This record gives sequence, structure tokens and C-alpha cells, in this order.
Amino acid sequence: MRGRAEAPSISAGGMMSFTSLNFLLFITVFSAGFMALARTRAFTPFLLAASYIFYGYWDYRFCGLLALSTFIDFYCGLKIADSTDRQTRKLYLFISLGANLGMLFYFKYYNFFADSAEIALASLGIEIGRRTLDILLPVGISFYTFQNLSYGIDLYTGEVKQPERSLMRYATFVAFFPQLVAGPIVRARDLLPQIQQRPRDIPFQERFAGLEKVIWGYFLKIGLADNAAVVVDARFHQPEFFNALQHLIGLACFSLQIYGDFAGYSLIAIGLAQIFGYTMCDNFARPYFATGMRDFWRRWHISLSTWFRDYVYVPMGGSRTRWLRIRNVVITMLISGLWHGANWTFVLWGALHGGLMLVEDGLRRLAAVSPLRLGGPALAAGRLVMVGLVFAVVTLTWLPFRADNLQTVWTILGIIADGDFGLQQGNQQASSLLRVAVTGLIVLLVDALVERGAGRRYAGTNVVARSMACSALILVMLLFGSFANHAFIYFQF
Repeated sequence: MRGRAEAPSISAGGMMSFTSLNFLLFITVFSAGFMALARTRAFTPFLLAASYIFYGYWDYRFCGLLALSTFIDFYCGLKIADSTDRQTRKLYLFISLGANLGMLFYFKYYNFFADSAEIALASLGIEIGRRTLDILLPVGISFYTFQNLSYGIDLYTGEVKQPERSLMRYATFVAFFPQLVAGPIVRARDLLPQIQQRPRDIPFQERFAGLEKVIWGYFLKIGLADNAAVVVDARFHQPEFFNALQHLIGLACFSLQIYGDFAGYSLIAIGLAQIFGYTMCDNFARPYFATGMRDFWRRWHISLSTWFRDYVYVPMGGSRTRWLRIRNVVITMLISGLWHGANWTFVLWGALHGGLMLVEDGLRRLAAVSPLRLGGPALAAGRLVMVGLVFAVVTLTWLPFRADNLQTVWTILGIIADGDFGLQQGNQQASSLLRVAVTGLIVLLVDALVERGAGRRYAGTNVVARSMACSALILVMLLFGSFANHAFIYFQF
């Protein structure tokens, strides 16, 4: 689509990505400052300044928009909390909602809707001329917008009892650098109390657990996701050069890529925060072990799915009746798709997931009246079949999510429908496929063990054994990882 707001180019090593040398320098300086200032009044200004330096390194102009959004929600939050008049409280809530959604619409969606309207009117014979603008999409705007929105809404509903009265502390909450550009989307009631306190004494075991999350996050990103990216990018850049089998392999690799990429980012962010004494919510819970679409969304991008549940789905009536559930699932998933990007491909992706969830509801109702009951080995086999089926379905729905436009979706679907599953000669991605296989098997094994409860047993082992496991993981990452510094996928959202 011509009018898409363009994300900045973030694949180069000069940007402040977790995988860049710039970030290594940044986190080294930050750690030194943290240790020097943790017990002083200067710590909160230091954390705020560090977060703005981190964000401004992408493009200093982004900082102005972040600051404006922060100030509006801080001021509206005070008015919502302090006013005793319901209409006044509602007015300031609407100001907060309007300002946040207005900025998000302008920067992310204006060109999308303007271009769509132009095409629709042109099909009716009405020419209005080009109405799109050259707009640079600020990194992470969808994440910090939702974070600000939840603060005002929670104050209005009483979920947050007291507003934050320090602009500096509120600004630090919004700009907290580990999760600023790609989440998790942290609620004010969870992170603000931690920002309000000075850093506490952090036990070694807690710091080490944070470091383990960081290492596993880097393995998911560098070991799995970036190797898979080589395979995936080739197929989507020139889809006509690959047959049905190669495209199915590419879609499976994209399933692994997006999981490794986004779960890896989330774990690095959560682990870094934990090292410095801050607790953030989990964002992934082994989603490819889901046994249904609802189960998948309980495990995938948890901070976003719970945000939509609490602020969109439930306020519209939730599941009070069957028809309300149908309507609300469709609306919520369409909005979720559009949240991911200003493109009809994301709307299609959201619609597919909404439709699949409703189909699953219907099948569950049929199963509830069926006399068939499984147990023992049959139950385990049935669960394994469901896991495989859900993975296959989710993998196919990633096609519109990854495609640049609907034409690419139809092209790849047409090639798959042709049914050419022969092995092609001279596969230029053979090395990357081998690396994906090795790292993917490790991720599958670890996730399977954690799914069966091994994570708790591992956490109870001594630090020497855990250090050896981390060292082995780093060694595998060095041997099989891709260090081409691919951008994190969710930076564009």
C-alpha cells in the first residue's frame, strides 16, 4: 500500500538494538552509573536520562513525542484522581484517550486510511488526488501508547488508587528503557511502585536468574530467529522462485523466527530489568505447545492479549452471551491485527485468528455433548495431535502477517496450491536451514522440559551447574548463531 507510515531503518548496527555494540557500551555505562547512584536521590533522574538517551539514539525527534504523551497522561491522571465530579473525570479520561489515540492514528494509520479511501473512491470513479504524507513511524509508539492508556483508564476505574504525583517518576515509568520499544506492555500498578522506591538489595540468585533470561533471550534471537530470517526473507522477496515445499518450509521457519525474535526480546528486557531489581510480567509461555487458539493467545504476547481482554473485550460485554462473544472476539481480533501494522495483511491476520477462535468455540460445544472420553495414552496422543494441528494452523496464518501486501499472500498461496513438493537443487539457504534445525531442536527440547515442570527443578539446582548450562548455550550460540544484526521484528510496531 502506497500510503503506509514508514518505520525507520533499524537493521544497521548503528542503532540502539539489544544486539548492537552500541547497546553493549550503553549498558556498561548504565551499570556503572547504577552502582554509583543507586542509593542517592540522583538515581531516578539518572534512570530517566538513560532511558531517553536509549530512545533518542534511534532518532532524537522521537523523544519529543514521548515527552508530550507522558505529560498529557500525567496531567490528566492527576485531574481524574483529584476531581470528585464524574463528568470532569470522564472529560479528562477522554482527553487522555483522544490525545494518545490521535497521535497513534496520525503517525501510524493516517496514510493507511487515506490511501484506502483514495483507492475505494477511485474504484467508484471519484478521483481525489494523493492525500498521503511522508511520516516517519516512531519506534515503539504502539507500546508506550497502550501503557499510557492503561494508566488513565485504571485511575478512572479505581484499579490504580492513587495517581503518581511526581512527573519525573511517571516519565521514568513510561520511558523505562528495557521494555520501551517492544514491550512487554507493563501496567502502572505493577511498575510504578517499583519506580517510586529506591533500588533494593538484590540477592545474587535473583540477579543470576535475570542473567539466565538474558542469555536465553539472545539464544532465541541470534541462534534461532536470525538464522530463520535468512530462509524466510529469500522466499518472501522473490516468492516465484520457490515451490510449494520450499514455501511451507519458509512458513515453518517464520513461525520459529517470530517466536525466537519476539520472545527473545521480551526475555532480554525482563532479564535486564531483573538484574537491576525490577520485576516485569512474563510475555510468552511456550505458545507452540498450545492445544487450541484460545490457549495460544494465553501464551503468546501475554501483555498485549491481556491488555485487549481488560480494556476492549470485557468493557464491550465479554462473553456474557454467545452473540456478545462472537461480536467481541471479532472486533477485538480485528483491532489486534490493526495494532500490529497499518496494512490490510494485518487485518486479514486478525480476522483469521478471530474466525479460528469462534470455530474452536463451536467445536468445544459439540465435544461437550459427545460421549467420547479419552484417558491415559489416548489422552496424551490426542494432546500431541492438537499441539501439532494448532502449530500448523498458526503457521499458515503467519503468511499474511509476514507478507508485505495481499498480492504476495495470493502468490504464495497459489504456489502452495499447485502442489509441487519436489526437492529443489542448489538450495542457497542450506547452511541456515541446518542452523535453524540445530537451534530449533534445542529450543523445542527446553520448552518441552519447562512445559513438563522441569523449570522449577532447574531453578533449584546449584549455581555451578546452571553456569555450565549457560556456558554451553553461549558456545552453541557462537558456533551456530547468525551475527548479521537483524532488527527485531516488533520494532516496526
